[in-house]
This record gives sequence, structure tokens and C-alpha cells, in this order.
Amino acid sequence: MGLWDYQQYVIDQKLLSIRQTYLIKDPAGTELGKIEKKLISLGPKYSITDATGAEVGKIEGKIIAVRPTYNILDPAGTTLATIKKKLFALFGGEYWFENPQGQEIMRAKGNFLAYEYKINDASGQPLAEVSKKILSIRDSYSINILRPDANRYLVMSAVICIDACEHPNR
Repeated sequence: MGLWDYQQYVIDQKLLSIRQTYLIKDPAGTELGKIEKKLISLGPKYSITDATGAEVGKIEGKIIAVRPTYNILDPAGTTLATIKKKLFALFGGEYWFENPQGQEIMRAKGNFLAYEYKINDASGQPLAEVSKKILSIRDSYSINILRPDANRYLVMSAVICIDACEHPNR
């Protein structure tokens, strides 16, 4: 099975790493890929690789923006989606995702500081649930894909962007 063929994923932040690194695993603990933050760059930039080391995507944060904003790119550098944080939300936080044409394609709502949130499609139907793993010494959380048509790459990228926004000093 390939990196984007699973219904459940576990993301572990690697301890004792020079740069911010996340390991993408299946529920049994098999490493499927990794996400690494570049050491030196203008604005946050991440590279996503599969288990063979092949780059499968990129995430680039904008340096100058009113709100935290990240672009999700394919390996060639084409923008697939933009993730933005809602500045004011009455209950919990909220992020939304736009395609390159500016149309909303997904939305995340919930308690981001506690890693308990859902990612929904534009009509409000659930695509994925994210929750913190219990009894973990490092930041580790599980992603449960709820629908077969969910774009796993966008969901995984969203989790990393939300983590970077909500926990910037790690």
C-alpha cells in the first residue's frame, strides 16, 4: 500500500531532532513517510516524503499575512490548496481551506490546543477526525479518515499546518 492508501495514520513528532520532524506511521507503527521542516528558509517550509525518500509534497507558510496562512503544494511546486486560520471564533478555533480559485473546499473546527478536531468538506460533512494519542511522551496524534473520497494529502498537510500555528514554539 502507498502512503495515501490508509484509513488511519499516527503522526509522531521526532524527539532530539535538529529540525522539526514528524514521522507518519500506520496504526501498527510502520513508518510510511516523514515531514521535515527546512532549517533555513524565509517563512516555514516543510518537505513531505514517502518511505522511499521520494518527495510527495511541500508546505510553505507565508511570511507576511494578517492571519496564519500556508500553501499546500505538489512536488512540482503547484499550489493545491491554501489553509487560513479564522481570527475570531466564538467556540474553539477554526481553519478553512481554499482551492487555487479561492473556493472553500474544507474546514477544520474543534479544540486545536488539545488536538481534538474534525476536518469537514465544504458542505460540512466530516472527512477526518484528529485526536491526541493518550500516554505519549512526545506530541503524537491519530488521524482517522472517515470517507474514501477524502484527500489524505490535504488532510495530513492540514494537520501539520494547524500544529505549526497552534504550537509555534516547539
